[in-house]
Amino acid sequence: MEPKVTEILKRTIMKRLLTVLAILIFASSFAGAQIVTERCWHLDKVQFLEHRQDFWRSHKLFTTAPNPSTGISGGFYNLTEAQYGFGLAGTEPPFSNHYAGVTMVNGWRFGNGLAVGVGVGYYGYNDGYGIPLYGDVRYYIGRQKNQIFLMGSGGFLMNFENFKDFSRVFFNPGAGLIIPVAKSVKLSFAVGLLTQYNRSYFEMTDPWGRYRDSFINMKLGLMFGK
Repeated sequence: MEPKVTEILKRTIMKRLLTVLAILIFASSFAGAQIVTERCWHLDKVQFLEHRQDFWRSHKLFTTAPNPSTGISGGFYNLTEAQYGFGLAGTEPPFSNHYAGVTMVNGWRFGNGLAVGVGVGYYGYNDGYGIPLYGDVRYYIGRQKNQIFLMGSGGFLMNFENFKDFSRVFFNPGAGLIIPVAKSVKLSFAVGLLTQYNRSYFEMTDPWGRYRDSFINMKLGLMFGK
């Protein structure tokens, strides 16, 4: 009887050991899988946060970060502006009290901040009209997206009702600010001093017929392109 009892005890102990060993193997594999899953979840979360930060960086409109469009090559631009000016000192003569109009400039903006263009438009005065044909030069300061600029324009104000007496030569220095509002679209605001001269101002034959008119003018427009 004793050998049979011993054999039964050995088998019982072996079964219990195998059961315990199986439980330990299963528990260790489950714990390892849980750790791997947690690691993968944390990695996915970090990658998602990085993508979200990159998204907001790329879609920010108003920032002091460098403008990626400022490079060496530059690019073509179109600037359409509405203007208004009020006369300074001696506003009784024709074409001297006030004016309102619209202009359009097409040109090239270089990467170093310089922009050069040619403009045309229409000015309505209190006593008539003028068609400006002029050159426009602007220099944008800094490399941030919101930029201050200095400007200078000058050319001819043509009037075809009386070209000789009503046409003018004008100069318009000033300063302003551009703010991006969408991709490749910027809001432009400027203030300047527009001075116009009649033909006799540059002639020595008629000193009494010379005169000039000055206006404080404001410009609000949209720039398309670089």
